[in-house]
Amino acid sequence: MTRVMTHALPSPKRAGLVVREVERLYAEGRKTVVWVADDRLRTVLDEYLWTYERLAFIPHVVWTEEMGEVKDPVVLVAREANPNGAEALVVADELPPEGWVGTFDEVHDFIPPGDEGVEREAWWTRWREAHKEKSE
Repeated sequence: MTRVMTHALPSPKRAGLVVREVERLYAEGRKTVVWVADDRLRTVLDEYLWTYERLAFIPHVVWTEEMGEVKDPVVLVAREANPNGAEALVVADELPPEGWVGTFDEVHDFIPPGDEGVEREAWWTRWREAHKEKSE
């Protein structure tokens, strides 16, 4: 069953914490898909993965369907795909397609403060309950 881990954000800005989580997964040798549906945010994360910290670099690629399967340990996607055979999904913006989430061993999402965070956490609670019943 997919493990969903939610992380509380101190503010609505998530790029820094997303990169830290991707860095942690990469350091553990885990392949990761980063869900970034928004074009602008995908560009920001791509640049941030190159420059967020001096002397630090996380090998990654902004994936397009034409690329097919890739060997990069971190892949930024805007559609339902797992081109590097990742076991971890990191949600970097809007919620991912519900059925796709369960194809990963674990999912990390970042919960913003306020009403948006309450709604997002409720979505994950419903997702967990729905998929718990299916696995039993």
